[in-house]
Amino acid sequence: MMQPEQRKARGVGVLAAAGALTLATAMNIGVAAADEHPGEGVTVQPAVATWTSAVPVSWVFVELLEELGYDVQNPISLSNPVAYLAISEGDAHYWPNGWFPLHEPQLPENFGDEATLFDAHCPACGIQGYLADKASVEEFGITGIDDFKREEVRAAFDATGDGKADLFGCPPGWGCHEGINAMLDKFELHDFVNHVDAGYAANFAEALSRIEAGDSALYYTWGPSAWLLSLVPGEDVMWINAPGIVEDEAELAEDIAGAVTDPIYMGYVAADIQVAANNDFLEDNPAAAELFRQVSLPLVWVSEVDQRMDAEDLSDPMVRPLAQEWIEANRETVDGWLEAARAAAD
Repeated sequence: MMQPEQRKARGVGVLAAAGALTLATAMNIGVAAADEHPGEGVTVQPAVATWTSAVPVSWVFVELLEELGYDVQNPISLSNPVAYLAISEGDAHYWPNGWFPLHEPQLPENFGDEATLFDAHCPACGIQGYLADKASVEEFGITGIDDFKREEVRAAFDATGDGKADLFGCPPGWGCHEGINAMLDKFELHDFVNHVDAGYAANFAEALSRIEAGDSALYYTWGPSAWLLSLVPGEDVMWINAPGIVEDEAELAEDIAGAVTDPIYMGYVAADIQVAANNDFLEDNPAAAELFRQVSLPLVWVSEVDQRMDAEDLSDPMVRPLAQEWIEANRETVDGWLEAARAAAD
């Protein structure tokens, strides 16, 4: 029979063992929690582009990083060159709205040393170019941008009375602003075409108003986007040729709905949409880096949200629930991305 002292000692041992087991279990739970949320305790500052279709993309990345435990601040809206500078200097950690090769001239000299461009989360998704109202295209036989050297064409598209056709384009700081000016240089069109470089929404509204009133209008746009749903190529407007702007055969596009020719020289290479992120942040946060490699977003969904933003006058915060809905509707795929990100942190 065990003596009382022995029972007491045995009891202490059992309690100690139980305590050790409890502590070990707690530690294991803590490890599991850490694995589940590798970003715990890390504050992240995203940047977001100034165009509306960038907003739903931005919120998807915010939501997924938060699922990894990161404390993600509200994205800062920045113009392209400022965003890339902020990323290279670490003032912003990432932005998911890079359009390449369009944005390459806007990168700081040391960008490749300080930051990383990830493979496209939407490859060759960005189509862009120049459109004129369908009635004018048919009336004047317009096939390309060089037709605007013709006096009768200039007169029809002259909204300001300065003797030049008005091209409703992009504001300074946007990649398309530089692209349009390069096009005018290439075709020696500065004496014939005036680049209206006000805010894009105002420019598009002016083009839309003129076309709805039965007047001629020439403008730049991109897609998929709400803009292509407001003035439909092939119905309201036509894509016109701008050959030779980009020294790349990729600017020659086929099967473009509403193009005056097939194939058509769009004047721009179809853009890959990519995440740009600060290298120091990536080194310290392999889970975030892996997430940036994993995510793939459909432009159809982005365009639909972009259209809703325009039609319903949604503010940026009002778009976030739509990103949450998309994530839940694609939970199995999303969970695969998150699992890969968590595994990268081990």
